[in-house]
Amino acid sequence: MPYEFGILRQVFRCVWLVMKSTNLKKFQSTFLVSIIVITLISAIMMATGMVKVDWFAPKPLANIYGTWTEQEVAHYAADSFELRASGVFVNGRQISTNYQWDGNTLSYRLGDDVYLYNYLSDRLVRQQPAHYISIFARTRKG
Repeated sequence: MPYEFGILRQVFRCVWLVMKSTNLKKFQSTFLVSIIVITLISAIMMATGMVKVDWFAPKPLANIYGTWTEQEVAHYAADSFELRASGVFVNGRQISTNYQWDGNTLSYRLGDDVYLYNYLSDRLVRQQPAHYISIFARTRKG
């Protein structure tokens, strides 16, 4: 038997002996009180600012405002669009006032088509419409 398993077996045996020699209810109450004390100390540390509460806050969504231009195609054939707080713009015209952005996926509707992009390494990868998958890079920040 490997050395680690021998130590592990000894630890379990010691715990079993402690559990056997002490009253189970006493052990449970001690464990519960210690959890409550740790929780109270943590709450006090957060309230006094010793521990920053924003450590537990979700990360803010990436800012995707700006002009996005299709890559790896001829410049005269490249698609381009601009995202602003007020909507989606193509060639200076607003094509949609409503878009969804969850931090990973951008989607908006243009007529009957739904445009869907995945955000990956500061690039948008168009998934729909699926005539081909294209990559967009931000050429101007908004």
